[in-house]
Amino acid sequence: MATSASNSSGSPPILPHTQMRLLDEIFTPYREGQPAILLSNRSLFDLVVDGDGKIRPLIEAIRRECRTRYGMVCVSYSLATGTEWLSNYVEDDRDRKTVERLLQEHHLLNIPQDQNEVARVIRGVASLSRMDTCGLKWSNGDDLRFAFILMFSQHLTPGTLQNGTQTDNQLVASELSHITAQSLALRTSGNYIIFHGEESLIDPLVCSALRSIRLKQPDIEEKKSFLSTALQLYTAARFEDGLTADSVANLTANTPNRGLESILRASHRGNRTVTAHELLAQKARDVEHLSEETLQLLDTETVNNSALYGRNIATACRIMERLSAGLLQANPHMPANVLLVGPPGTGKTELTKKTARDGKAAAYLMHPPKSPYVGATERLARQQQMLLSQWTPNVALCDEITEKFPLERSDFDGDSGASRAVMGQLLTSLSDESRRGKALLIATTNCPWRIGAAMRSRFTIIPVLHPLAADFPGIVVSVAKQLMPGVSLDSKDTHIQEAAGLFYDRGANPRHIWSALSTAVVLLGELTPQSVLFAANDFVSETDLASAIYADYWAIKCCSSRSYFPWADASSSYPFPNHLKEVINQETGEVLSAELNRRIEELRPHANL
Repeated sequence: MATSASNSSGSPPILPHTQMRLLDEIFTPYREGQPAILLSNRSLFDLVVDGDGKIRPLIEAIRRECRTRYGMVCVSYSLATGTEWLSNYVEDDRDRKTVERLLQEHHLLNIPQDQNEVARVIRGVASLSRMDTCGLKWSNGDDLRFAFILMFSQHLTPGTLQNGTQTDNQLVASELSHITAQSLALRTSGNYIIFHGEESLIDPLVCSALRSIRLKQPDIEEKKSFLSTALQLYTAARFEDGLTADSVANLTANTPNRGLESILRASHRGNRTVTAHELLAQKARDVEHLSEETLQLLDTETVNNSALYGRNIATACRIMERLSAGLLQANPHMPANVLLVGPPGTGKTELTKKTARDGKAAAYLMHPPKSPYVGATERLARQQQMLLSQWTPNVALCDEITEKFPLERSDFDGDSGASRAVMGQLLTSLSDESRRGKALLIATTNCPWRIGAAMRSRFTIIPVLHPLAADFPGIVVSVAKQLMPGVSLDSKDTHIQEAAGLFYDRGANPRHIWSALSTAVVLLGELTPQSVLFAANDFVSETDLASAIYADYWAIKCCSSRSYFPWADASSSYPFPNHLKEVINQETGEVLSAELNRRIEELRPHANL
């Protein structure tokens, strides 16, 4: 990997398309007459393909762009490195002396490292950036200008401090940054100031004066360009069978390039193969880091060998298959928010993974963005939704949403408004119509009564009911084959039939059956019809059939469309279980609302969900 930049100050280099787009985002405000920006959402030390076809950190690409295209000297500052400008970007010794003289005159060289350092630097930047540059030239006659990059700006002008707790120097830095960014003298000087950091952690006074540029992580196109260049550098790097450059680009999209470069470098130097598992592990780490652990990558390949069996889940499967097709086609008319409602363990999470896999979309598990620190919850909630809006196409799973997010309006303010902020951000995101066809939020719950009407109205609600008794033998066999591929079991075997009946009567769901069969394998060493029956007899559940029926009733009550019911296509042939016969007109398939509500009230004290 290249570590030094070219000294050429001649014609601007021809950049790769993706690199041109990236730098264009950064310098468009400058060309439009806005001399101060806030750059965020991508590290200055992430790697990019520069104009000469070499891989460099983004900050080096910015420095080269400043010098070659805009005739600017790039001066950077951070608490760790102090003030830096790279003299090797300037060929002529006369020009180097001019730059050093100007930096010295404005006290930007040899700055004492004490508590006043940041204020001194900001004063120096303010003074030099607003200087009258008329007549200031390079030795070749071109205009000489300055670009300043203030790195880790959240450390220079922190916005997480309450009024009255800032030091005098922090106040000076914030006030002077605000004043300088709006200075007419800065605008006319032709200089440029780039603050880099996390917007929500920087003093709002500073942010209010800056144009915010949120860079996206490398998309598939940029990944392909980066990968092509990296493989020319790491010629001995190789992929496992079935893994191509295009599939690697797809797999690593929307994550920093540094992780991919490290893997390729290790393959090149260690003479080993790059695996999909390794790339996924790196992406998982990147996702958790970028989202500050509010998002977690889901491995959709885990459903490759699973079978969602039974008539009650078949309708939901068909609907979700259409949503997968909508993601593939970027269909703007498909729902953006789906709520799968039904008893625990009925396959809702597997349905979500299958939808993402078939739609060739990344899948993320959402975690509640709660923090004990003042203002941090609101920031994390905004960041979580912002990342999901950028990392498209994607499927976001909010498993057991009622347990993780505040979903009912309340006057309670015991957490200083944090819950309200999370709910407000979630409501805003769910109402964003531009997400249709690009991002799909799938939430699951078995307690829909804990969701307020305003929140429920933003979801397409699909019921996933407790499996029918007639389907339990097939479910038992299907689960057994997933647990032990190659096992030979027949759903018509009398032992299997008896075991299925026991599982059903005890309110077991497919997840319970998996656990019970796993225990039988541990104790008996194999899966036979006899050991399956042993597992059913041995099974003890915290829930019961009454709880599953209660969850069924609520799933029916909340359903968005009659077409989503498993008996929608043929109610006359659907084998209604007794608890559904009481609340559904078996001839028309219509819900008997009064009877449904009565049964819900009767079961409420007995349900354990």
